[in-house]
Amino acid sequence: MDKLKKKATGEYVDKTGIYFYFQCDNCGKRVRVRADKQHDLLSDGGGFVWHKTVVDSKCFRRMETVVYLDGSYHVISYELTGGKFLTQAEYEAAEQAELAAKSQPSETENSGDAV
Repeated sequence: MDKLKKKATGEYVDKTGIYFYFQCDNCGKRVRVRADKQHDLLSDGGGFVWHKTVVDSKCFRRMETVVYLDGSYHVISYELTGGKFLTQAEYEAAEQAELAAKSQPSETENSGDAV
């Protein structure tokens, strides 16, 4: 069974996973978490429930979440303590901004004395 499907754009799509995005309230670190549709989601009538403790890689604080999804795997509502729920677009924009900032030379590197 092929879990990844290639789009016309050349990207691979994860057919069995769903992704959730979080940001820690304490340190601001962003986290992407994959839930397997078949094994991680609990059936709840016409939809699904996902319980997870998310831990970032910076301060290791716990973010407790419960996510409620409809039968088409769209988020209906969620409960989250210790963090902020992000959309995929917010997560990707913040990651790109962080990469761009890291690739820019800092002011101290540019302020060296020229002879």
